Amino acid sequence: MKYGHFDDVHQEYVITTPKTPLPWINYLGCNEFFSLISNTCGGYTFYKDAKLLRLTRYRYNNVPADTNGKYLYIKDGDTVWNPGWQPTKTELDSYECRHGIGYSRFTSSKVSRCTERSSVASRCWWSMSSTSVARKQYVRLV
Repeated sequence: MKYGHFDDVHQEYVITTPKTPLPWINYLGCNEFFSLISNTCGGYTFYKDAKLLRLTRYRYNNVPADTNGKYLYIKDGDTVWNPGWQPTKTELDSYECRHGIGYSRFTSSKVSRCTERSSVASRCWWSMSSTSVARKQYVRLV
């Protein structure tokens, strides 16, 4: 089964189904701040040291469950779903994850709702220090 493809024009790996055999991870980072995000929005964030200075909870031995992450829940009538598929695992009408250099973008739809979610690690806008960074989330509901 084919799970995705490389997009040479945009320099991204495009994952077309959330049901990959294992989580496919993208590393987002800047200076000493890093975040890992999977194709289903699982992952964690850390400062300098992934083992000792984790900012969010994650277990390496959790693979392939990939159940810890930053999730957005959408309730539409009786249906609850997540743009990255996990943890609700509600069947989506469409799904696409694009892992690029320093960012990940998720586009999915269910019934008549479409979402676009982007994650990026970049310099903090509130700090003049070149070492201050943050993981930013952008979400658009259509």
